[in-house]
Amino acid sequence: WDLFYPNKLPISHLLKHYFPQSWLRIHSLPESKRYADTAAEYELLLDRHNKIITDCFGDDTSIFIVSGHYFSHSRNNKAYEPAFILPYQFHLEQEINLTQANPEYYDGEDEDHFFRPCTVEVTWQTNQHNDLLKKIADDELRAFMISFEQNIIVAPYDGGIDFIIFDEVKRNDLRNKYQDWLSPRADGL
Repeated sequence: WDLFYPNKLPISHLLKHYFPQSWLRIHSLPESKRYADTAAEYELLLDRHNKIITDCFGDDTSIFIVSGHYFSHSRNNKAYEPAFILPYQFHLEQEINLTQANPEYYDGEDEDHFFRPCTVEVTWQTNQHNDLLKKIADDELRAFMISFEQNIIVAPYDGGIDFIIFDEVKRNDLRNKYQDWLSPRADGL
């Protein structure tokens, strides 16, 4: 991570701020509906996610899934730790002191706050990671996928997917192909 993205935290909601020129967002459901309520909506959401992610990575591509949890030493909440929620064998990475990394945000706090990333290397295959995508869509956990080989980050969230694609041609091709899934807003949110 540090080799490709120095001085950037591996936290999915920060990616669009770090790389605004390479960012593309699609919505999971028509009319920017945030959460699926029916089996048909979940099927549509997973179909959309699998189609565009496969168009990004291709099948049988080696990727890393990155997740993690936030904590402070007084409140070491392990309940969010993805290793307890997902069937992957995550590797716990070095904790990041967020208070030191971003002191302006944590100004006035009486204790340090941390993020402990965890990673697993897997192969992307269509419909193989539906449980992960559904849990992210339901806001049960946060995670993103990255192909260092292709230099593409795919960060699903509850409502859509943020893509960081440094290849402008590929990003524009996806934007054109999936234009009906884009936000109607000028800022792309």
